[in-house]
Amino acid sequence: MGVPDGPTAHFKLSKLVLRKDIKNHGNPTSHKPELVLNNFTTRLGHRVGRLIQSLFPQDPNFRGRRVVTFHNQRDFIFFRHHRYIFETKENKLVECRSKKGKDSKEEKVPKEKTIARLQVFS
Repeated sequence: MGVPDGPTAHFKLSKLVLRKDIKNHGNPTSHKPELVLNNFTTRLGHRVGRLIQSLFPQDPNFRGRRVVTFHNQRDFIFFRHHRYIFETKENKLVECRSKKGKDSKEEKVPKEKTIARLQVFS
């Protein structure tokens, strides 16, 4: 016999921090977020993960770099809504030799490094 209104899940929120209470928070965009489910590996974890997946759109917009992460640890589900930002930083100078010959001069060229950073929404 099936449940008349379908499966039901009850969740309790604890230690909730609102966006307005976070210093230097970012503003969410209208892009559909990517969904990251971490450590939902057990049989029950798969069921809960599928339930959470059904709450979000199935076609994320990767251009918005908006991510919603759910992390399962010891029967607690941690939630984080953030945006990732790519930054290019100049590293130390790297010596480069041109391929023209033995008499070529060595040049010091700045090496760029791209890093990803998180900007927290909530």
